[in-house]
Amino acid sequence: MPDIKSDEIKKGMIEGFAEFIEKYFGTTSSEASVEEFNEEMVSYEVVYEPLIKDAHGEWMSEATIEKACENFNQNLEKGVVTANLFHLEQTDAFTIESTWVQKELDVKVIQTDEVIKAGTWIAKVKYHSEDLWNLKKSGVIGGVSIGGKGRINQKTGEITNVTFDGGE
Repeated sequence: MPDIKSDEIKKGMIEGFAEFIEKYFGTTSSEASVEEFNEEMVSYEVVYEPLIKDAHGEWMSEATIEKACENFNQNLEKGVVTANLFHLEQTDAFTIESTWVQKELDVKVIQTDEVIKAGTWIAKVKYHSEDLWNLKKSGVIGGVSIGGKGRINQKTGEITNVTFDGGE
């Protein structure tokens, strides 16, 4: 549950900081003001990692991930794939800007020290709602889920034939 007072606390801290600066350092102009930092509200999310079991005990090969990503991107471009919250409600509070497979080399993200394995499917997500972005940053909302259809081998848990075409 988000803390409703967090925005009020931030605003109060910014105003208090502005008063401190003005009291001890004076203002540099007659219209001095403090602006909040404008974030891009963009996250980069791991969609699926190859050969690693997901929360359901299922997994995909690199080849399956590559094909799934291609199909997803085609359907994203066509408007078949749209952003939704928890597979329940369509939303414009965020958009999926692009997705790709990190090919050939493992990479280390400088900002987080996270290692992304070669073959991992990545999504760039742009938030259009500050409330949703704050929930994302605070960890209330996690990553993304593919929400596609595929075949699952009940013995091994391997997912194949993933599609986002919207048909049965």
